[in-house]
Amino acid sequence: MCGNHSRQSYGGALAVLSPPMRNSRSMPPAMAGRLTFHDCGKGSSTATHVTFTPDESNIGNSLDNVDSCVVAIHETGDLTKSAIISPFLHKFSMARNRPSSPDDQQGQSIEVSLNHPMKIEVGGDGIIGRRVTLWSQHAVDPIAEGIIGYN
Repeated sequence: MCGNHSRQSYGGALAVLSPPMRNSRSMPPAMAGRLTFHDCGKGSSTATHVTFTPDESNIGNSLDNVDSCVVAIHETGDLTKSAIISPFLHKFSMARNRPSSPDDQQGQSIEVSLNHPMKIEVGGDGIIGRRVTLWSQHAVDPIAEGIIGYN
């Protein structure tokens, strides 16, 4: 990697989410944060869980809203096409399948189990290099998007 980076690699995959570039309609509040795909520290190249951590400026608002969101991983990493016409490879809900515990990073993130494990690799069924979008149940367009890379 180029430059002097102080962030340590934690394994798994990471997508930095920001408001969508294509903003054609009025939308609910945009989200910004990080989606981390991981295997709970087992060192595998397959993700079994995903964690959403909002930007520090958005913590309360984002966590209140993300529980009702859907994450879509697209077939490509093309951000120039509208997300509506970009086919999905995977789609899952961010609804928690268990109540939050006080140990969940002091309530600063939401972690959910994936129904289907995802390969942390490039090409084929892998998720690296693919577009990821976050959709509110009440929105026609995504409320956040990014590209998945190695963490």
